[in-house]
Amino acid sequence: MDTMKHTYFLILMLLLVTTCFLLNSFAQDYIHYATLTEHTGTVRSIAYSPDGDILASGTGDGKIYLWDAHIGKLQHILTGNEADIEIGSIVYSSDGRTLVSGSYDGTISLWDVQTNQLLKTFIGHKSSVRSLAFSRDSHVLVSGSYDETISLWNPHTGKLLHTLTGHTEPVMSIACSPDGLTFASSAVDESKIRLWTWTGQLVRTIGTNEMLRGIGPGQNGVMSIAYSPDGSILASGSYDGTIRLWDLRTGRILSTLTGHTFSVRSIAYSPDGRLLASAGWDRTVRIWDVFSSAPLQTLTGHTFWVSSVAYSPDGRTLASGSYDKTIRLWRVRSPRSRYTDPSIPQKSSADQVYNNAICSVMWIVNSNISEGSGVLIDKQFKLAITNAHFTGTQDTVDIYFPAPDEKGGLIKNRNFYLTNSNVLKQLGYYTKGRVVAKNEKTDLAIIKLDGVPETAREIDWNFTTPTINAGDLVYILGNPSGQDLWRWTLGEYLNDHGDFLHIQSDVFGGNSGGPVLNKQGMLLGIIARSDRHMNAAAIPVRYMHRLLSESPLEHSRFRR
Repeated sequence: MDTMKHTYFLILMLLLVTTCFLLNSFAQDYIHYATLTEHTGTVRSIAYSPDGDILASGTGDGKIYLWDAHIGKLQHILTGNEADIEIGSIVYSSDGRTLVSGSYDGTISLWDVQTNQLLKTFIGHKSSVRSLAFSRDSHVLVSGSYDETISLWNPHTGKLLHTLTGHTEPVMSIACSPDGLTFASSAVDESKIRLWTWTGQLVRTIGTNEMLRGIGPGQNGVMSIAYSPDGSILASGSYDGTIRLWDLRTGRILSTLTGHTFSVRSIAYSPDGRLLASAGWDRTVRIWDVFSSAPLQTLTGHTFWVSSVAYSPDGRTLASGSYDKTIRLWRVRSPRSRYTDPSIPQKSSADQVYNNAICSVMWIVNSNISEGSGVLIDKQFKLAITNAHFTGTQDTVDIYFPAPDEKGGLIKNRNFYLTNSNVLKQLGYYTKGRVVAKNEKTDLAIIKLDGVPETAREIDWNFTTPTINAGDLVYILGNPSGQDLWRWTLGEYLNDHGDFLHIQSDVFGGNSGGPVLNKQGMLLGIIARSDRHMNAAAIPVRYMHRLLSESPLEHSRFRR
């Protein structure tokens, strides 16, 4: 049976050996670059501070985690809930001075942002506080609860100002209008959205059963709401997985967005109002073009319900929190134009960089040490570069090039390559690499390969590090340990300091030796090391040039 499978695989692969595969499902505009994993409870709510420096997360074990929003490093944990009551919602005051959390026992806690001290606790709701919002001037705090009521508070004194009734189901979401005049509320099993003044007066109700007829009982509950930045549209996410965009002038539905297969628990507009992010209990985050109502991208990676999404104030980062106890950070790229010739397939620069570079990247296995990555730098003379610390004293290492499956996609399963090395060798995707030059000080090793597949490309590089500025985005490719092969992540270039390029990125063991590329896809350096705080170091390409120059190796670089 195994022989038949290998024969079938061999036939399919031989049909593809002369072409380099295309990836059809790679990220278009958002790239995952960090995962925050220190939570000990499920992540129920996340919020950025108004200045964008801190990302706060409330969890199911009653803790609030404060993260450096730029590098994803944990700064502090707020614990004032002795009973470890689950935190259902968190929000920053608009002036940035106060962080507020609502708990499943109905209490509301106010925290001083400067000292991280608990200031006061409000008691009024009889059940879980599931949503919070501040008025634009921070003088009023509004809370929505499972007890079907809405409370208005003076956050400075803790005085209960008003208790609002009208919802007949648990209040799930509250949002403040951009002009500061009203706020909106929605409930778990109601199609209606109510608009209120900050003095507690009901202004109007939008959404009726007649407008949403055809939706079965229990499916039309509005779980999340968000105002567009200009205040003209209200977006709502429903229990049935649909998202509706409401014209606040007429109260009518502008469009209905479908794609989620289960409840939409959180939605957020990008600061410029062009995009909408939605978090679903189908474990995905989806990105939508607001103007065309078109789905742009589906972000995957969470292994359980996604409970909350939030854009950073500058719009460059999207955070998603999940019941899998993690927050994933996504770097935002400029969205592709929808007004192009539809007959021409469009790719983002991220797709182009990946597709051009991935055939240059190898997975290297050193049985005496570990696994790592390498980069083909000279196809004519079959030379590749990796880290000296990875090759160690070993003269030879096992080399795997990315192989296509029968559909032209990329095989990423690590075990597949290890168990099919004989077939891959016949097809040219597996070979031996022999260390022919090394400099342990610069942590570089040059490997001469016994063979190179036709699909392999030589990486685009020059003798000197290309010009790059602090804050520029970089792409990092490689084979991180314990994960799928040939992954990439996004980083932010910090500086060229000493012997290394310093980068802020979420890389792991196994990425060592992998390329760091600029937005044009040109090689800046190769990964040397990283730490758990997203600080990575790369060896600049100038040291590659030096090692080649010092080594009596035949190569084609100087002849170009």
